[in-house]
Amino acid sequence: MCIRDRYQRRVHGDSKKDMLKIVVIIALFFVTMAEKSNVLIIFANPEPKSFTYAMVDTCVKTLEKEGHKVMLTDIYKLKMFNRLDRTDFTALHDPYYFRPQVEQQVANQKNGTTFVDELRRERDKHIFANTIIFVYPVYLGYMPGIMESYIERVYSYDFAFGPHNFEGKKGMLIYSTAAPKEYAKEVERTMLIMRAACSAMAKMKIIPEYAAYAVSNVDEPTRKKYCLLYTSD
Repeated sequence: MCIRDRYQRRVHGDSKKDMLKIVVIIALFFVTMAEKSNVLIIFANPEPKSFTYAMVDTCVKTLEKEGHKVMLTDIYKLKMFNRLDRTDFTALHDPYYFRPQVEQQVANQKNGTTFVDELRRERDKHIFANTIIFVYPVYLGYMPGIMESYIERVYSYDFAFGPHNFEGKKGMLIYSTAAPKEYAKEVERTMLIMRAACSAMAKMKIIPEYAAYAVSNVDEPTRKKYCLLYTSD
């Protein structure tokens, strides 16, 4: 039995403790990777004391301990990731009629030099990374809007998809929800679009995703204790 199969049973177990061992599973998945990876973790949650932050913090510590290089993007700390418009560019190919995909393609053909600094930095992180992880809470059945906007702007044509794409990179979704496990099928169905964007468009290899259900029913001490479990598991 492989590592993932052995630990996946814990995630879908009946007890709250077993259901909340998602961080341990994520860590174990990467620990068993033969190659050291450059991992980019992109996460979105406005609350630093959230379960999202706890998962990210534990993943970073564990992955770095195992020798993986980890980069972080906290979307809420970026200055201007709220919409795609002309301000994404320092110069426009066509200043009279704004066509986002055309402008993105032209910028990418110039190695991103006409993107604003913040977009260039995110672009460089993706070039360096060979594993990309999205961590987020589920809002109204989907990812936070600010993360969708980030993808819309960074995952641009002729960079993430099209003639040039992310083929050879790995992608993973990690999300939490207040919904109980009984709604798993409904929640997972809403992630189909994200999975399709990663695999069909960006050509990434999808690592099996993980979800934490009913996390709002777990108190802070339990969450802290859970996030330390990987050290003694």
